[in-house]
Amino acid sequence: MVIFVASLVTSCDTNDQGDIVRRAILHGLASSDSISLDFAGVSNVTSSFVNSALLDLSPDFDLATIKSRVQIKRVNRQIGTMIKDRFNSEARAKSIQTPSK
Repeated sequence: MVIFVASLVTSCDTNDQGDIVRRAILHGLASSDSISLDFAGVSNVTSSFVNSALLDLSPDFDLATIKSRVQIKRVNRQIGTMIKDRFNSEARAKSIQTPSK
């Protein structure tokens, strides 16, 4: 299943826009093992958007599952870097919160 971000939201700037995309991802993952999130026609994203669209999936899926089931397609450098940086930051934060055994 392919989700075209530009067909869901007019821009990728706000938490509300991220929530719209997150709901589409959840719907897609409910009926498919994996989805492609296609950013064709999107020139930039904010950290607020990425947090709401992708990282807020974490109550339903761990980060490794999100990475394996959601493929990111047709991104420019800014979008790719923002998504990567937010995932890395979240992974670091979760590793700090989890006490080692």
